[in-house]
Amino acid sequence: MRGVSFKPQDADDFSTGEIKSYGGIYAATAEDFAGALKVEPEELIETVKSSDIEPLTAVGDEDDPGKYSLSFERDEFERLRDLLVE
Repeated sequence: MRGVSFKPQDADDFSTGEIKSYGGIYAATAEDFAGALKVEPEELIETVKSSDIEPLTAVGDEDDPGKYSLSFERDEFERLRDLLVE
């Protein structure tokens, strides 16, 4: 299976520090997206929740929003970026 990696749930090093792109799909942790967009992970998650942006995946823990695993189609990611830059 190409482009897929797995990490144990109890692994300390959760973030890769980068946004990965697979054929027009962007995937990363909320912390990594937030870092690239220069916002806090909480702001990123709140913006996604309060907008009509539809992530392909959004899996995580409300108590630790930085570790949310998110993926977006290119158009949705660009809309999110535009909302956060405003």
